[in-house]
Amino acid sequence: MYHYIESGLSNIYLKNGFTVEHIDGEEYTGIDDMNGLHRAIGQAVVDSRKPLTNEEFKFLRIEMNISQKMLGTRFGVDEQTIARYEKGKTKIPRTTDAALRTLYMESQEKNNPVSYFLDLLADTEAEEAAKEIRLEEIEDHWEVAA
Repeated sequence: MYHYIESGLSNIYLKNGFTVEHIDGEEYTGIDDMNGLHRAIGQAVVDSRKPLTNEEFKFLRIEMNISQKMLGTRFGVDEQTIARYEKGKTKIPRTTDAALRTLYMESQEKNNPVSYFLDLLADTEAEEAAKEIRLEEIEDHWEVAA
């Protein structure tokens, strides 16, 4: 059993899929399929019903290759708020937890409508557009006006 702390998560143990070599008195561990392992860890984190820990939050962000600043922009908070989530100094709001899980799942499927929506919400032009919603009746139902 190998305690895989290199993931940034303190609770990951590998039963197999790794090799240990001793070279010049040093021990080196190699992972057979690092990308597959990280996808499996990410999926396990996302599928968990418990709230994200600060370590899990950071793991998912890093796996998506998103900076604290970019994630903060998407969530409408500053990067220091994201840093406080990751350090365990601020409780992660449930909506932020759910949004991060969704973003991660979409990043794995190469599908990004939620990220587009979050980017749109963070955009100052979106604030202006949200002030007024124009509707029109077409035949027997209402639709957003073009």
